Amino acid sequence: MNLYPHLILSVQDGVGILQMNHPEKRNALGWELHHEIIAALNAWAEDDDVACVLVIGNEDYFCAGWRLDILNSIEGDERRRFTDLALKFMKTFYDFPKPMVAAVAGVAPGYGMDVANMCDITIASENAAFGSTQVKYAMNGFYHGMLQRIGTQRARRMLFTGDPISAQEALRVGLVDEVVPYGRLRETALKLARQIAEAGPELAMVLKDVALRAGNMDHLSALAFELSVTQDLTQRGLFRRRIADGNARLKAGTSKATERLGAL
Repeated sequence: MNLYPHLILSVQDGVGILQMNHPEKRNALGWELHHEIIAALNAWAEDDDVACVLVIGNEDYFCAGWRLDILNSIEGDERRRFTDLALKFMKTFYDFPKPMVAAVAGVAPGYGMDVANMCDITIASENAAFGSTQVKYAMNGFYHGMLQRIGTQRARRMLFTGDPISAQEALRVGLVDEVVPYGRLRETALKLARQIAEAGPELAMVLKDVALRAGNMDHLSALAFELSVTQDLTQRGLFRRRIADGNARLKAGTSKATERLGAL
């Protein structure tokens, strides 16, 4: 029995690739995709072969947002079950203990954009567009996710109007981190995810915990917390192994950082 009929899952070089694959609905999130994505992410959260997760659709579309046919046809207890499922889904993304990269192509309307905003980093194809389009259907977009990435005025403009912005404008305002040519989205996003995964699951989870917590602290609390993380990391075997490897690379003139800088 296929537990994930609407997903294509694989693991490459420490990266869990979660590809949404419900073409009949353009990956709109209904009962099936909510359940399957939650289950897949929960499994990878405990999998030492996965240090980073790449969330992707295809080169033409990412996720069409809510399944509006479901929202328009359910009521009472069934509607409550659906919104509870969506909340569980969003908590799974926001609290996921490893870094997550979203790769977005095509129009990412409403909840589709929100899913990308729940990830740590978003890479966009040049054909991508983003909009908090829920207002068009007398619903609310998820303002908090936008506000974590862009300024207050632009976040409120998108929330109030629902008007979409292009990939280049999304890059300019900080909604995405990089825009790539059409056809190169998966390649570029996977390269980034692999680079993140090089840290390994142990370190990646520590860094993700820092990213989740430090931003919600005042500056002195954040400094104290991050120094405590440094103290903890420098007492681990991982630190000693990485220091030895880094010193050896420096002596050999093969520093990874230098190699990557030269490739830019």
